[in-house]
Parts: sequence; C-alpha cells; structure tokens
Amino acid sequence: MFNYISHFPYSQPREEQTKAIKFALDQFINKNKRFVIVEAGTGVGKSAIGITIGRYLSSLDRSGTYYLTTQKILQAQYMKDFKKSGLLSLKSSTNYRCKYYKQKTCAEARKELKVSSDGKFKMCCMTECRYIKDKSNFIDGTDGITNFPYFLAETNYAGNLKKRGLLVVDECHNVELQLSSFVEVTISEYFASNVLKLKVPDMTTQYQVYKWVEQIYFPKLLAAKKHYENQIEKLGLKSRMKDFLKISQQFDMLNKHSCKVERFVKVYKKDNWVMNETATETRNTRKFEFKPIDIGPFSESNLFAGGRRILLMSATIMNKDAFCEGLGIPIDECAFITLPSPFPIKNRPIIVSPIAKMGHRDIEAGLPKIAAAVKEILNQHKKEKGIIHCHSYKVANYIKKNIRSRRLLIHDSTNRDKILAKHIDDPRPTVLLSPSMAEGVDLKGEASRFQIICKIPYPYLGDKLVKKRMNKWKWWYPLQTAKIIVQSVGRSVRTADDHAVTYILDAGWNYFFMKNKDIFPDDFKRCVL
Repeated sequence: MFNYISHFPYSQPREEQTKAIKFALDQFINKNKRFVIVEAGTGVGKSAIGITIGRYLSSLDRSGTYYLTTQKILQAQYMKDFKKSGLLSLKSSTNYRCKYYKQKTCAEARKELKVSSDGKFKMCCMTECRYIKDKSNFIDGTDGITNFPYFLAETNYAGNLKKRGLLVVDECHNVELQLSSFVEVTISEYFASNVLKLKVPDMTTQYQVYKWVEQIYFPKLLAAKKHYENQIEKLGLKSRMKDFLKISQQFDMLNKHSCKVERFVKVYKKDNWVMNETATETRNTRKFEFKPIDIGPFSESNLFAGGRRILLMSATIMNKDAFCEGLGIPIDECAFITLPSPFPIKNRPIIVSPIAKMGHRDIEAGLPKIAAAVKEILNQHKKEKGIIHCHSYKVANYIKKNIRSRRLLIHDSTNRDKILAKHIDDPRPTVLLSPSMAEGVDLKGEASRFQIICKIPYPYLGDKLVKKRMNKWKWWYPLQTAKIIVQSVGRSVRTADDHAVTYILDAGWNYFFMKNKDIFPDDFKRCVL
C-alpha cells in the first residue's frame, strides 16, 4: 500500500484524513484519475490532507506541488502550520516592502531600476529583494502555496510558474468565481476617450460592442501600449525619474488591460457571454462589462494546465456532477469522496426561528421584526461574542442603526480584516455585523458562541449573469444559495470541543430547505433542530 505516514505533517492522521489520503492516492496512482475531489466537513483537516498527498506524490518523481487558496488569510494559515516543514509561499510584488525604500512596495520600487543612479538601491534590488528571493525559491522548490489571482497571472502571462505534478486547489467551490473574474473584461468610455482618444459610438447590442472592441478599440489599445514602450525606452536613457515613473505606471495599466482584451477577443462566443452596460455617476460615461456564463471552457487552459494531477478540496461541493459540469471536468477522469465533520452534532445546533420573510418583496416589512429578534438574541448572549450574517449591506446597516449597541462591529469593503482582528482581540463580548464573512473566517473558541443568519443569501436576480446561469443550469441558483448557508454555519465551530448555536431567522427558510433538501450535506441536516 502507500507509505505516506512520513509525509503527514502532524503526529498521526485522524480517521477521516486517513480515508481521504488513501482514497486520493489510490485514484491517482492505481486508477489513473487526473482529478480527485475531496468534500470534507469543517474539522476534517483538509490542508493536512493536501500537504500529505502532494509530498507523497512528489517523493515518487520530484515533480512538485502547487497549493492554491482563494484568500491571503488562508495562505497565511498554511504558512503558519507548514512553513517549518518546508512549505514556500509567494504573493505578488505589491505585497512586499522594499528593503531600501521602506515606504514603497517592491512593485513600486522596482519600476525605478531603469532610471535610478543610486548604486546602493540597485545592489539592494539585486541581492536583497524579498520578492525576488521568494519567487526564486518558489520556482526552484517543490512545495509552494500561492493565491488564485497571482497564480493565474503568472501562469498565463509571465510564464514563470511551470507545470507541476500536482495542483491542490483549496476552497475549490470558489473556482468559478475566481476564473470568471480573471477572464471578464471591462471597457470604459472614459478610458477610451481620455487615454486612447477614441469616440465611443452609440451601440445597442452586445455584438455591436464586441465588433467595435475587436476592430477599433483593441488595435488602438495596442498602438498606445507600443507608444508607451517607446517613451519608457527614451526616458530610461535620459534618467528623467518623475516622467519615467508616471509613464511606467500608465504602461503597466495598459499592458494588463491589453492582455485581458486580447484574450477576450480570441475566446469570445456570443452565446457564452453577458454584457452589462452601466453609467458612471461621477463622469456621466458608460462602461461595458463582459462576463462569461460558462467558465468550463477556460478552466483547463487557465488553471488545470498547471498540474498533471488535480486535487480539489472544499466543505461545500454538495453536488459532484454539477460541480464537474460547471468546471468542465470530464466525469470519467474524476473520483469523488465526501467526509462529514467529526465534530459532535450537539456542539453545533441550528435553530430555525421563522421571524419574517426577507425576500425582495417582503424585506421592508421584515426588517423591523428581524432587528427585534436580533436584539433579543443579543440579550440572551450578553457575555458572549458572535457573528450576524446579513448577506447584504442593507440588512447590516438597518440592524446597526436600529439596535444601536456598542457590541456591534460593522465593516465596509475596505476594513473587513481590520474589524475582524478588532473583534477577535477585544476582551469585551463584541458581535460582528457582516454581509461578507460567510467563508474564510475562523471564529474558534470564544470568538463566537452564537451566529445569526438573517436572510437566505439568494444571488441577485437583477444580475444578467445570474439569470443566464439559472437558465443554463436549473441546479445553479439553489446550489449557490445553499453553499453560502453551509459556509456561514461553519464559521464558529472550529475544533472538536468548540461549540456555538446558529439561528436562522428568515421565514422563507422552511420552503427553501424542503424544496432543496437533497442539496444539503447529511451532516448539515443532522444539526437542524
């Protein structure tokens, strides 16, 4: 059999981990499967499973492993757990501070290399740059973790990260979102007129906009990029620092945008794209956003090509066939195993209290009732920390305004991590009030003894992309909703002796749950009281 124990990062694997590791190795080696999907409930220990499988396979041929996460906080957790055993980490140069110009990032400082006359700075960049050292070690190593945006950019544009034996994708239920974000493109009228000096004509259809992008916009974009390349070369020789940096920044922006537009022009098929036209309030100009409906055609070339074998892990696969169809994974090349959370059911009860309907038509009448219920739950947990999952800023702001408790910590899109850290560090019984902490947040122990789900998190029906995907796949809409619910419930019980109670207040829950009961994992259903 497989002698993998020496590659396990801890003293001894748990029963669920042993099952997953043996299953994956058997499917990869004996069954010759290219894809293995591991659905593992909270507490199974997915990261240790991935590390073990990667290191065992690499020990056979030294082909190496990439580990991908969706969030930097998860990347940091991997390094905290496995750095001592040799795991390497890499982020984009914007995440590193220059050792010479400490007020600048490595990305900012390295732009000055062409024109700087400071010999010490140049020597520092060549010999001490943290980013270059980490990148060199990462490329030369066999065991490295990075995040989705950086990996996609490096493998598709720079080409520095070569294929390895195994690609481990953690939190893989987010692959659709990550790939869609990478492939989608935005055409701004403000940019076209002010940078490219193009007049945007009146266009009424998606195809008209595409043809204009292909025939007029893209060639003009390439010409502008070439112009800036020439300017950089001239200014570099003359060492005009201020002008050089300004033009260099413009070139970087043009370069990234032209890469996106070039790929879009090559892969565009009208039946697989949605275009949203929006008006910007401040400039009274238009934006054209193109987003793919089905990301399956892009998954192999943009992501899976990074590994000969692919290990996908998440607590919320929930429908293997739908997951594979959505990502374009051939069923005959894939093996699947699901493992429930090992945590006691009694430690994570889900109490359904149908207070008010919170759908689009009922939310105005429902919010006062929800706020009153939240206030009562806060009183029941006076001395305990918790989290309120609002799933929209409208709900979060209403509760904050109408309850007026100093315990409530609300965040916006810019200070999410800061507010989370404040909550965890504060000795008082603070409560997070959040529309966007359904996943990637670890509220173990006293950080959360209760959590409230105010609203069923349906995707927004006003979004054209949501409607197109609903029409293409009947399972898509309820599956997205159920995944967010299960992820939300998993935030507060993180160890076997941890405990927290979850309250679901939306009166639409019973209908949604009964209609889509088959989607939910058995482990989740056992917790619902």
